[in-house]
Amino acid sequence: MYTDERRYISSSWLIGGLLIGIAGLALGTFFDLKIDQLLYQPDASWAKYLAAFGPVPAFWGIGAAGCLLIDVMRDGDWWWAGWAAGFAMLLAGPIYMIDSLMTEIDMSWPIAWIVGLLVSVLPSVLYAVLMRNATDHDKIQCIIILLIVCVGSMLVIQVVKRIWCRPRYFVIANNPDVPFAAWYDPDRGIIQQFATLYAQDHDYFRSFPSGHTQSITCLFLWALIPVYTQKGSVNLTMALSALVVLFVAISRIFLGVHYLSDVSVAFLVTYLLFAICVWSFGLTWRGIAKKYGDEEYDEYEDEFEDEYEPKPRKSRRRQTKDYDEYEDED
Repeated sequence: MYTDERRYISSSWLIGGLLIGIAGLALGTFFDLKIDQLLYQPDASWAKYLAAFGPVPAFWGIGAAGCLLIDVMRDGDWWWAGWAAGFAMLLAGPIYMIDSLMTEIDMSWPIAWIVGLLVSVLPSVLYAVLMRNATDHDKIQCIIILLIVCVGSMLVIQVVKRIWCRPRYFVIANNPDVPFAAWYDPDRGIIQQFATLYAQDHDYFRSFPSGHTQSITCLFLWALIPVYTQKGSVNLTMALSALVVLFVAISRIFLGVHYLSDVSVAFLVTYLLFAICVWSFGLTWRGIAKKYGDEEYDEYEDEFEDEYEPKPRKSRRRQTKDYDEYEDED
């Protein structure tokens, strides 16, 4: 079938990912504190490097949306608006990454600026280059998905962080007076109770959910490229993204800045938005089959086969008879 030759995102990936996120949340509900106590290694250098580069995938997506917007609008009357919006989207990544690199691994400002610019802008441009052969309709669709998943999940996570005010594990480990709080029990009163600690750094009480896990989950958006361009492997992209997301999520627990429930909810929010977009825009097998496996294509396929089907070879005797008849007509 024609639909089997096209790339699509399997619903098994989407449902499986959501079930894994729910399972992690359920496990964290009962064992959050014990898991952090077991894995806590604040000096783990590998975890710090993952923490430094973890936020960048969300900004890849935003920057890629900007590049695609420039591409789509370049021939229109509003081309300058596309360039302005695209440049603004590309600029967001380096600004955030410079601060992340300087905070997490003590990178000097000039080096952080160069590295932050490279790791946030180049993948965004690469994404747009890989999408260059897609139709404008598909590019616009991709822009919408990128912005919904990257910006939407980021806004949700950052708002919830400020509402829940959950203290991070390393704060509890270093301040015995600060109590452990379950993810389902938000308590803004803890800010007033530990006002001095909160004034020292507001981020001490923003454990739930995990911003790094939200951002790294945006890696799954790279699976859109094989779907829209029919080049590359969706399954390989999804598998590699899942592996990276797992390592980054675990690194957050090792550093004591998040609990299992924190990373699970952040993953669920981002992945759910991704899944909703994929289902809504028909990028699963059913959607692709509906779009490309309809009756019109079946009719075209039949006509193509009839026109180019090999004709049986005539015997030499039959060919001689046809030639004699042709001479008689002359």
